[in-house]
This record gives sequence, structure tokens and C-alpha cells, in this order.
Amino acid sequence: MHRSPRSRPPSRSCSRGSCSTSESTARSGSGSCSRSPASCSSPQAEGILPGVPTPLPVSNRPLRIAIVGLGQIAELCLPPYAARGDVEVVGLCDVDHARLDRWGATFPGATRTTDLDALLRTEPDVVDVLVPTPLHYEVVTRVLEAGYHVQVQKPLARSLPDADRMLAAAQRSGCVLRVMEDYVCFPPLVKLRDIVRSGEIGDAQSMHMKIAATPRGGWDVNPKSYEWQFAQANDGHGILTFDHGWHQLAVAHWLFGPIRRVFGWIRRTPIGPPDKPHIVLDTPATFVWEHANDVRAVLDVTLAPEMYYRSDYYSDDERVEVTGSRGYVRCNRISGRGVQAPSVVVYREGEMHEYHALADEPPDAFAASAAHGVEWFRTGVGDLLLGGGSARAVLASLLTALDSAARGVPLDVERVD
Repeated sequence: MHRSPRSRPPSRSCSRGSCSTSESTARSGSGSCSRSPASCSSPQAEGILPGVPTPLPVSNRPLRIAIVGLGQIAELCLPPYAARGDVEVVGLCDVDHARLDRWGATFPGATRTTDLDALLRTEPDVVDVLVPTPLHYEVVTRVLEAGYHVQVQKPLARSLPDADRMLAAAQRSGCVLRVMEDYVCFPPLVKLRDIVRSGEIGDAQSMHMKIAATPRGGWDVNPKSYEWQFAQANDGHGILTFDHGWHQLAVAHWLFGPIRRVFGWIRRTPIGPPDKPHIVLDTPATFVWEHANDVRAVLDVTLAPEMYYRSDYYSDDERVEVTGSRGYVRCNRISGRGVQAPSVVVYREGEMHEYHALADEPPDAFAASAAHGVEWFRTGVGDLLLGGGSARAVLASLLTALDSAARGVPLDVERVD
């Protein structure tokens, strides 16, 4: 036993939510955990005493990790753990038994279960929450209140009140809450940041980011997987601007710090058959913002329905370019191999410099993110990417951009110290 034992009642008067799954969705967690009655929403409600979080760092044994949600995103999140000798995956939770069997073969020592309480009884140090965003608040707070450190897929939450309650649960329990943002660990973007910070292109002046989405290319996804995504798109949390745009604003914060003012413009484009008018994409869209350090930036989001994009994963053409006072640096791709050019190029003093040897496939970003999390929990060295507070700042900027688009005016982002 690696943790303090919990006091648990011998029986329950109400049913706990069991883990369930929906197919993968674009850039999101894919398993889900069914909602439980309000009276069963926290360990305290059932008289379960919260446990003592694993003391950090965990340096004298493998880090014990349990996984909630085994949908499509697990195909990128879980393989890095199988390659590490300093990680032990102790539990897998999903309602889909085929997925439990699929990942159970990779992690034969892990407990397989459809019940979140049973997963927590495996006594992990950290629980990875890979469920759809609408379930983040419920599942994350349950795990935190039970006394376990959490890594959750992005976005942190759908609203600031939910995010604040999650952060409060982490503070009360003494647990760490990390958002697994793979873009800030993607080697080409890390190289771009290093170049900007080195002064090689002079003082940063502006940044341009691009997303061109296409249905042609990438991996096959069951159309039913997108149902919850389209449902939340119809209340203003679109697939491209909210779910995917999180990545871009997370990178912006990571590069240049807080955003103080933002303007959003979003048009909705129907893409479904006539009998399904609710199937829309939040594109074309443009976000324009200003950082507290005066760097200005723009994000363009476009649908290119006839464009083929070479990718084994997500079919999104993405660029990030920072212009400085003496030159510029550009990351040519993130999600695939559509652009047949070095992943990072730098222009200065009339010459182009290219970086050809960077690890620049999507699995490289997830492997680097997994490595960062494991090494932080095992050593405690350096800043945690993304800590809960940093993730909340990203969410505040993103939701302000969406609000700006709805209202048609630029808006100040609330200050987050």
C-alpha cells in the first residue's frame, strides 16, 4: 500500500457514476463518466473520508497512474506510459469493455473497471482524466475530493465558476491539478519559444496563428463521436474556437504571458444534412488580442472542406509565426505532415535558417507532455505545465474571446494574478 488507507462504508445507499465512453472527438478526451445523483456527487456526501494525497515528489518507486476514459485521445495519451519504466498504470476505467480489454493488453497489471470508486481503490498517485469536457468538473472534483492528484485533458472546464470550484477542491484536498496541454511541450514550439526568448529575432512585435480544418485526411472517427461536441457547440463552445482554440491561447500565454484585451469574430457554418441543422462548425473565425507586454496577435480559423491534408492523426493545417524587430520564426506544422518543409524556420539578416531534425509528429507532443508530467511528479523541479492557475488564465481569455464574438465588441480579460 503506497497511500494512507481510506475509511469507506461497507455499502452505499445510492449508485455512484460508472465510467462510460463515447468515441473520439476532435482534440478532446473521449471516455466519459456518467453523471451521478447530486447526493452522490462527492465522497463527503457518502461519508467517505478523503485520503491523504501522495507526498511529492515520488522519487523512490514508479509513479502509480490510473486512467479514466479510454476513447480516441487515449491512443495518444497512453502509449508514452508503456514505454516508461518509472510509471505503473494501476487502473483503467471505461464503460466499454472492448476498450478495457484493448488497453488491458498493453497494461496487463492494471485493474479494469467500469466504476470510478473501484478505480480509486487501486490507490494511484495520480489520476488521468480523459473524459469529455462537459464531465471534467464532476469527475475531477470527485477525484480531488477523494485525495488524488489529477491530470486532466484540456480544456480545463466549460466555465470559470466550474474552474474555480475545481481549483478550490484541489486547494482543500492538498492535491495537484494539472491540465495536459501537449502543444506547450511540442518540440518545434519549444524551439520557437527558445528562439524568441534568445533575442535572435529581436524584440517580439506580433504573432500570427492559423488553423485550417479539413475532413480530408487524418484518422477515421465514428461520426457519433462528435455528438457531444456539436451539442456544446450550439451553446457557444465550438469545436474549432473553444476546444481547439484552447491550444492556441495556451501557447500564446506560454509565449507572452497574460492577455489583457481580445476581440472575437465567429460565423457558424452548417455542415450537416438538411435534417440535422444543429451540426455546425464555428468557422470562419478570427481572434485578435493584445498581451500585457504589448505583443499583439491574431488567430485565423478556416474550414477548407476540399483540401487534403497529410496526417495520421488530426487533419488540421496549423502555423505559428512570431515577428520580431530583426526577423521572424515560424512553426510550419503541428497536427500532421501537410507542409513539406522544416517544422521550424527562422529568417534574419536576409537568410533563412531551417530546423530539420526536431521530433515533429503529434505523438511526440503527447510523449513530451507525458514525460513532463511524470518527471514533475517524480522530482518537483521546474514549473508545472499547465498548473491549475495557469490553465484558468487561459480559460478566462478564451471565454472572453467567445463572449466578445457574441457581443460584437472588444473586451478586457479579467486580471488573473
